[in-house]
Amino acid sequence: MSVQQKKMLVFLSVIVFLGIMISSFIAKEKPASSSQEEKQAPSSESVQEEKEATTKDNENPYDQTQRNTKEDLQSTKEIATEFVRAFASFNGKNPSEHIEKAKPYMSEEMYENYKAQKERGTLTYDKVVPETLQTTEVSNDDPDVIQWNVIMQGKVYDVEGNSEPEEDWYLVTLEKQDNGYKVVGVRVNLPN
Repeated sequence: MSVQQKKMLVFLSVIVFLGIMISSFIAKEKPASSSQEEKQAPSSESVQEEKEATTKDNENPYDQTQRNTKEDLQSTKEIATEFVRAFASFNGKNPSEHIEKAKPYMSEEMYENYKAQKERGTLTYDKVVPETLQTTEVSNDDPDVIQWNVIMQGKVYDVEGNSEPEEDWYLVTLEKQDNGYKVVGVRVNLPN
């Protein structure tokens, strides 16, 4: 086999290899675009269904005021506010005191969970004193719970007694239990 024939063989091999690669690439492109179209179709349908759910009888599935009584909303708002007043008031000298203060507002399971967790202060976070609480509504699509956003503004003291202003946002989740509504979950300073 001459050098000229070897070059021609290598050249033809490269051409065949490139042809296979291009055809496989094109074959992969077609199903991906058709599956993308399939993915887009349900999302537009779900948007339509959501619009229908929102407009049907002017009910918004995320508006908890439309599916709960005024009495339940008012009582849970008060419970959430008092819970945050107690729960946010941390004292490094008695780190479980705020959990005991918040116990009347918590479900038994939540209380036991927090009681088992050992919390302690730091050099810059020894005591928290809530000063003002503001409670606002939130979007909530879960019909089994009522949620409130409680904004706590107060002071944080370090171990030397120096204070700094503090603002924390508490997302409080309440659920109806045998003995009335109880806090079953709390999340602090969630990102947007």
